[in-house]
Amino acid sequence: MSLLITGAAGFIGSALTHALRAAGHTITAIDDLSVASPRPHPDGLQIRDVRSLTTADLDGTDTVVHLAAHKSVPASFEVGAFEHNVATDRHLIHTFTASTARRLLLASSCEVYGQQTGPLAETARHAPRSPYAAGKTATEHLAGIYRPALENGRQLGIVRFFNTFGPHEDPDAVVPAFLDAAADNRPLVIEGDGSQARDFTHIDDAVTLLTRILHVPEFLPVVNCGSGRAVTIRALADAVIRAAGRGTITHTEPRPNEIASFTADMTLSTITYGRIEHRPLDEALADTLQQRSLTWTPAGATR
Repeated sequence: MSLLITGAAGFIGSALTHALRAAGHTITAIDDLSVASPRPHPDGLQIRDVRSLTTADLDGTDTVVHLAAHKSVPASFEVGAFEHNVATDRHLIHTFTASTARRLLLASSCEVYGQQTGPLAETARHAPRSPYAAGKTATEHLAGIYRPALENGRQLGIVRFFNTFGPHEDPDAVVPAFLDAAADNRPLVIEGDGSQARDFTHIDDAVTLLTRILHVPEFLPVVNCGSGRAVTIRALADAVIRAAGRGTITHTEPRPNEIASFTADMTLSTITYGRIEHRPLDEALADTLQQRSLTWTPAGATR
């Protein structure tokens, strides 16, 4: 299979690129490197803005996987972040539609669900509470507008990622922030009281699901990528401390518009792609900490 992956130097993109190449697929890797990271780049990375891609770049490609985005929820409140993500997504959807590429798989986020009680099925309403989430909601609506215009055999699917973590994740996310703090003997900083809960999915499990999605003949319009279980941020911090064998906790003010809980309903995914056996969180965190210490030096780390 020939694929073009945007955001291929990102956390999920680099892992997916590596896995698909190891399986013998031909990958064109695209990233503009606008987010600085010490993570190793995929071989043959083309450094370019997604908005520079033309139909000629997509023609002859079987599947485009669009993972590129500015993903920080707090930073999305700054002017320009929402506009950048939506413009990038709109350009790629339009360019794909005008090309001969057969399939487009778009990355979305659990953030589109907003404040709702879970588990959250794909049919739950959109209720964004940040510009980032509003941008992903806009992208999903754009996909719904363009999808009916596709010729027979062409497909446009969406994957809603929950909280994916692993050794090569940048330190602005909660799991690597906690792991790096514990490794450096710094306090783990919890926003608010820590009762907010999130669905954490190891990168290996996310890549397993993505690989299965790419090998099934028909894309689903939307599918969740999560573990189906929620863990409070306080419980996550305690688990990191157990994995590291040390650590203390401190609290700051809660994040504006904080969402109480995200839990993926994985029923549709399991029926369509099969069950994925997720490792216990403590085991996954211990492995992530060990691998991170061997292969990763986060920017600003003191060790």
